[in-house]
Amino acid sequence: MEKCLLLCLLLFTASSYVSAQYYSPNTLASRVTKNPILPIFTFTLNTNEEFFIHIAGPYLVRSCNDGLPRPTVPCGSATCALTRRFNPHQCPPTQNTFINRRCACQATAFEPFQRRCNSNQYTYGDFSMSSLNPRSPSVTFKNVNYLCIPQPFLRDFPPGVLGLAGLAPTALSTWNQLTRPRLGLEKKFALCLPSDENPSNQGAIFFGGGPYKLRNVDARSMLSYTRLIKNPRRLNNYFLRLKGISVNGYFLRLAQNAFDFDGKGDGGVTLSTVTPFTTLRSDIYKVFIEAFSKATSDIPRVNSTTPLEFCLKSTNHFQVPSIDLKFADGKIWKVSAANSMKKVSDDVACLAFLNGGDAAAQAVVIGMHQMENTLVEFDVGRSAFGFSCSLGLVNASCGDFQTRL
Repeated sequence: MEKCLLLCLLLFTASSYVSAQYYSPNTLASRVTKNPILPIFTFTLNTNEEFFIHIAGPYLVRSCNDGLPRPTVPCGSATCALTRRFNPHQCPPTQNTFINRRCACQATAFEPFQRRCNSNQYTYGDFSMSSLNPRSPSVTFKNVNYLCIPQPFLRDFPPGVLGLAGLAPTALSTWNQLTRPRLGLEKKFALCLPSDENPSNQGAIFFGGGPYKLRNVDARSMLSYTRLIKNPRRLNNYFLRLKGISVNGYFLRLAQNAFDFDGKGDGGVTLSTVTPFTTLRSDIYKVFIEAFSKATSDIPRVNSTTPLEFCLKSTNHFQVPSIDLKFADGKIWKVSAANSMKKVSDDVACLAFLNGGDAAAQAVVIGMHQMENTLVEFDVGRSAFGFSCSLGLVNASCGDFQTRL
């Protein structure tokens, strides 16, 4: 952790001042807010419409309850064919319908909290987003494809949240439609999720490339990169090639193929903005919890707090064992104490990792808590995933990013 802190401090204090003129003409940005009702993060489109950030969602979904007619996407179009390719694997095949005697494309969305599937009209319209270009503070995108979903599909979403912004590595995802080559945008997006410890409850999302101005520093200099890999059975997810997990510098003794895909496409290591805490398949979790328990044997245990199972009595001098995720290319994601533990009261902190069970679909799902107060970049064009150290190590937070002129 000391090396990570030193590196972050060196990069953060380096002379990498970012002026307004340096911004790409089309760097899109928005504040990210953690919703107090549902464990979701949202950002703004169309000036005042909040959309739930779902990095495994295949496309943009918007609530449509006004009864107004909308343009149809023909059933035989290439766009409609793409909706079939990226149909959520949890849902049955989608059936088209007829509108004014013409075959109109239907698509299906999966609501991850109540685990509901709902099909409705696939359509298109105009969407706008803030830009960091002084000459064009807002950019409007014409003919953005989206799934028009009525209530009750989104009935459990908090007031003001009008839809779901799917950010999966798919042709119809939100980032892919907002990063059009003719506008000079790169095929990437970056995300900084705010933590509960951040009083402003603000984070940031960027589309189309950086720089990402954190105070007067371009935070791209703080990123380490590893490869994004594909799973042909799970096209809507981002996967990382993890090699090992260490606790206090000691790597867990796991099966050689513990993080690999199996013949059905299960397994692997992915990321989620739906899963609150990192979830480990049982065979991995049991070895992990044993190592963590051994490393904290001198700290008093306290009763568990659902859903967290392993809780400790915390004090002013509370020392948390280090947790490292080591990728196949040697890059290491150091999980800070703020991201490995969840403080549930003044004197209780719980390990923010869960047992996913023997039949978990993935070996590891890196959850929201582990990504909070950390800049992550999905460079889909280069198949690369960038991650910073915890911004708390440099006395900064996600709320310090510039998202407005």
